[in-house]
Amino acid sequence: MVRPVIIVNPLSSGIELAPAFRARGIPAIAVTLNYDEFPEFGSKIRTSDFLQIVSAQPDLEKIIGALDPLAIIPGTEEAIPLAERLTARFTPQFANDPIKSLHRSHKSFMQMALTEAGVPSLKTLHSASESEVEIWIRENHLHDFPLILKPPTSSGSDKVFHIEPNGNWKGAFTRILNEPMVSGKRSETVVIQEQAIGTEFAVGTVSSDGRHSLAHLMKYNKTSIGDRKTVFDHVEFIPFDDNVLGGIFDYTKRALDALGIRWGAAHTEIMLTKDGPRLIESSPRMIGGPVNGFARAATGSCQADKLVEIYVDGDVSMKEYVLKKSVVPVFLRSPAQGSLTNAEVFDESNQLSTLLSKHLWFKNGDRVPQTIDYLTSIGIIALAGERDLIFSDYEKIRAMESKLVIR
Repeated sequence: MVRPVIIVNPLSSGIELAPAFRARGIPAIAVTLNYDEFPEFGSKIRTSDFLQIVSAQPDLEKIIGALDPLAIIPGTEEAIPLAERLTARFTPQFANDPIKSLHRSHKSFMQMALTEAGVPSLKTLHSASESEVEIWIRENHLHDFPLILKPPTSSGSDKVFHIEPNGNWKGAFTRILNEPMVSGKRSETVVIQEQAIGTEFAVGTVSSDGRHSLAHLMKYNKTSIGDRKTVFDHVEFIPFDDNVLGGIFDYTKRALDALGIRWGAAHTEIMLTKDGPRLIESSPRMIGGPVNGFARAATGSCQADKLVEIYVDGDVSMKEYVLKKSVVPVFLRSPAQGSLTNAEVFDESNQLSTLLSKHLWFKNGDRVPQTIDYLTSIGIIALAGERDLIFSDYEKIRAMESKLVIR
């Protein structure tokens, strides 16, 4: 029997993994957590993709051991702890450095790992004490500099606050400690960090025995809402030119090494500042949402495809990163929380000359959130083709969006 791959929580971008492995004749087993859909990205577990679906349960390790898996891969951020534990137990040859496990999940320890490895990092503290934060700000001479406050372990810009120089950070500090994250969990501490100013990029990689390959490169474009610069407007797949991008990929590889990432996919966010690249955060999983399809259109491949190559063939087949086509996913925004009444305003997008794909998470009658970050976008319309035409169609999408009625 062909050894299967185990995909933990195959939601969000994780729904792409089983079909990619099946194309190479490798069956997949799903391990589910405590839910079977990912409403932020409209994905549900596709049961037909799997030989077997197993829920996380007390005798899970006995079940996994009997399956003799080829590899164990997280499908979402929430799946990483379980996937790493199972990997260490059953496929240790594919494990990331267990000593750095906390550094890969905790946004303050991430920066600590970089500092210890001699990689440029951001001044960072995590604490539950306002007085400790005040002392830290004073000792690091950060009163006149912008700050970032965020939970130690969140994703999708959840509870991320941007504080202006000499601004009131205490309100955000209290909210992070007292308000639950999207996951339902509460933060025991708050990460306080000097704010990196520049252009933000998403660097998608796949690693094979410590060799890091570039799978996609995107430039973020965000807008603000209140004290949060977290609303995604659009992202753009861009060509790789390390001279123009200030050594961003070399920096990313050094950061991955510092975090002990040796196998699998990683989603790393880098700010290119006047002083060079700086890590915002990294996670040992594929980027979330329907990005694999966008990446295939832009480059001919994606993280899911390259994961198959490293686990089946031992390494990626194509080392060189080439942008074949401009691709721009446009994030759809709701101006308020309430009931969606006219989702059909986006039907006009079917006539756009650069339309690649359309993803709407909600239908009429559904309650939608006010869009304040990545996770509260109400959909994505991806455009591809000639860049000037793409941004002409982008303006048409925003005109459609302006007609939304939320009650």
